[in-house]
Amino acid sequence: MMRRLSWTLMLSLATSACSLLPERPPQPAQHDFGAAGAAAPAPWSSVDVDAPEWLRNDRLQYRLLYAKPTELRSYTLDRWIAPPSELLEQRLKAGRSANGYRLHIELQAFEQVFERPGSSHVMIRLRAETPADTETFQFDQPTASPDAAGAVQAFAQAVDRAVAQLRAWRPAN
Repeated sequence: MMRRLSWTLMLSLATSACSLLPERPPQPAQHDFGAAGAAAPAPWSSVDVDAPEWLRNDRLQYRLLYAKPTELRSYTLDRWIAPPSELLEQRLKAGRSANGYRLHIELQAFEQVFERPGSSHVMIRLRAETPADTETFQFDQPTASPDAAGAVQAFAQAVDRAVAQLRAWRPAN
């Protein structure tokens, strides 16, 4: 009887010890801009995208303008598969023309902005430069939901708009 009780107690302790071990934290979801649609050849033959140090990471960043406007935060369970500058460069390289100009992009801002709780938009600001011209573009896109999923969807839409506007831009000669 005592032996049976001790086995039961040991088995109970062994199974409860498993539940006492910490669970593995969930892995962050990996995002990109989605599939690019087919488009006519771009007017540039080469493109490179540069970004400041604080944008050269895979974090999905946001800012609470209503609470701490100078603090840039990151979602913990959502990441880009590569830094936004690399994802943008990849999108711009699709459909390059053979005889176009050299396009240099400086990504200046790429963040989700909350002006008040429960309402956000994404903002992309970039400076486009060719051998003949320079222009700054800004793209704001409301989010369908004020969270990481809404930001990812809005960023994909804003990037598509940015690519379309850069394709339509006619630099001065």
